[in-house]
Amino acid sequence: MPIEFIFTEPEQVRCMKIKVPVVIAESETQVVVDTTFCLPELAKKVDHIDVMVQGLEADPVFVHENESTWSISMSKKWPHQFEAVHAGSAFVKKIIVHGILHKQIYYVNQEDTVKHVGEDIPFTKTIELREPEPVLDVDDVEIQFHGSKADVTWDLVRASRLQQTGVIIVKTKVVEQRQIFVQVCPSPEKCPKGVNVLRDPCFEQWIGNTPLLWGATNVFRAAGRNGGFGAGLGLDPTLPAAVFQTTRRVMPGNVYRFCFWAQRLQILPPNCDFTLEAMISFFDAESNLVDTVTQSWDDTQVPTTFRQFCLDTGPVSETVSYALVRVALQVDPNATPPNNCQVVVDDASLMCVGGF
Repeated sequence: MPIEFIFTEPEQVRCMKIKVPVVIAESETQVVVDTTFCLPELAKKVDHIDVMVQGLEADPVFVHENESTWSISMSKKWPHQFEAVHAGSAFVKKIIVHGILHKQIYYVNQEDTVKHVGEDIPFTKTIELREPEPVLDVDDVEIQFHGSKADVTWDLVRASRLQQTGVIIVKTKVVEQRQIFVQVCPSPEKCPKGVNVLRDPCFEQWIGNTPLLWGATNVFRAAGRNGGFGAGLGLDPTLPAAVFQTTRRVMPGNVYRFCFWAQRLQILPPNCDFTLEAMISFFDAESNLVDTVTQSWDDTQVPTTFRQFCLDTGPVSETVSYALVRVALQVDPNATPPNNCQVVVDDASLMCVGGF
């Protein structure tokens, strides 16, 4: 069993000392108990015998060896793990298990009456480990039992003499309570301020006229804010267009704000007849719609220079698993004259602004 691991963290970490049970060795052993029992009266037969194991206890047997005695075999199995083991350290070599095999014997006497009588048989078994296992402190070592089974066969040799053979299966673990250091991290913020949970919010990643990390319909790559790219809604301005994205980085109870920048593009002669719509939809783990928040602006409210638009939600439902955000250009395909204005969307964000 490794006692010490050597490793180097690339960055400073926060650690805490805890005490945990470390399994040193484990085994499964069989104990056979042969007994002869005299019934309190003459019997015609034994109907059945109920058995159970009671009072299971175990004592570890320790040996103290010089380091040189064990160094060869240890170095093959656990190299560089025994800096803490020194001359005179303790090793678990065997386990002495003892307990009681309790029986309830049901028999039929000469008057054809079913009676029962109890019998307790103490037993002891010494378990030799395959090889001694090192421990740091003998006072912190304990033996745990993980299930035991028992069965018995019998033969009524005479009318009152019962020959029995009991078989007991015992599973043991040698456990040492050790103090170790573990790396800990702070609890995650339920509402981290200033964290945008959307991917590629600036629409910089494209494949042709499709933004890589966004879903899109009737969209083209356009010039965005600050010299970057933006999502142009209305490759064909006479048809509806939209960009949308799902995110699982939302938490129940929080309040979210969805913001984006948008500007209107006009084709001469200008005929703007559209509605710009923002939407946030929340879904549970089974993809059932839990809540939807929408807000719309008509074409006169979207200027020809970039302006920020925002949409706030209420506290998110406790069943929410993920959210869908969408910005859409709504037009009437049958309008006369048709819409010939486009909208460029850039720098989108979905952030927690309170709640929980």
